[in-house]
Amino acid sequence: MSKYLLTTILSLLNFCFYAQDFKSDNVRYQTISWNDFFKKLDQNPKLFYYDIRSEAERNDSIKAAPYNQGKIKGAIETDFADFAKHYPEYLKHKNDTIYLYCSHSKRSRYLAKQLRDSSFLHVVNINGGLSYFNTLSESEMPYKNKYYTNSLKYKLTSPSDFTKALKDKNCQIVDVRPDSLYYGKANIERANSFGIIKSALHLPYNKIKDHLKLLDKNKTILVIDNEGTLSPIAANYLIENGYKTSVLLFGIENLTRTIPANDRPFLKTKYQMILPEELANLSKKKNTIIIDIRTEPEYNSTSKDGWKNVGKLKNAVSIPLQTLSKEKMTAYNGKNIVLYDMMMKEDVYEFAKRLKEFGIKDFQILVGGINQLKEGIYDYQKIELKSLLD
Repeated sequence: MSKYLLTTILSLLNFCFYAQDFKSDNVRYQTISWNDFFKKLDQNPKLFYYDIRSEAERNDSIKAAPYNQGKIKGAIETDFADFAKHYPEYLKHKNDTIYLYCSHSKRSRYLAKQLRDSSFLHVVNINGGLSYFNTLSESEMPYKNKYYTNSLKYKLTSPSDFTKALKDKNCQIVDVRPDSLYYGKANIERANSFGIIKSALHLPYNKIKDHLKLLDKNKTILVIDNEGTLSPIAANYLIENGYKTSVLLFGIENLTRTIPANDRPFLKTKYQMILPEELANLSKKKNTIIIDIRTEPEYNSTSKDGWKNVGKLKNAVSIPLQTLSKEKMTAYNGKNIVLYDMMMKEDVYEFAKRLKEFGIKDFQILVGGINQLKEGIYDYQKIELKSLLD
């Protein structure tokens, strides 16, 4: 592969990772939920559907462990990163209805548009990708046992199943984060903000081998960390030593991204985090002030980096992190403050840290930023959230 082609592919993947473009949904191509897709597959086992992730993702061998998420049985396997190589495979079914899925439905959306631009008439994107599929419990996704498989030695646990495990006497929850992350002493504020589950045993992943006696072989060991990067390492080691092991998919971050604040009293985070649905209720109260902490070009959708122009929330006040001061915040004394950015990155945590230093305690962070809000609208059909957008 030429250096130019490799650079082009990496740039495209980078774009797809950050930019979720929903403008072509049900315009250039169709979209469908996982449950509706499986209903169609039940009725017609000969459907043409493509897994367009990398080979390593499909084989559960990618180094980015959280993306080892199994696959759907019977999918035609292609790779989004090499369109030219796999185009003949797509071409076989140009006149059929074809369904596409990836990890987050970003690549599948991009490819759906690309195929439509190549005169394919019946292209359907499966919303949310495998990352959303795997957040659903077996009761929410009744087709799992029939159509899903993986090569993982450990079991993946969804957020909703995790809440049940908290009350399960046959489950032992083990937090494998290093001390610096567990106690919030890292150099990066975001890493310090995930919180602690009091009922979990804290046992750093690199010290497990010296403390196996603390673990009960008669129970399922449910391993957690911040984002699901360390827990697979610990889980595989435990399995080698005869333990039945499960991993919380995408770690503690997945709990805050999917479970409303009032439903997760078991998790004490450094800053209060709320879902877009919770913001929809808060925004109706007169004392709520929504602060956009991005740069002015991003707030106004005039950034030179086009993928950063994702719009803003209705009635949001622009206070970029770079201009934040204690004096500027005095105008909002007594207000219930909600902070947001594009996708809940480091700047919003730095903003929150400084508010605490100013003595301001009554504020919350919008989980996932404006990106998660849009995903809720378009991937999960939470149409009521549109009222939050300007």
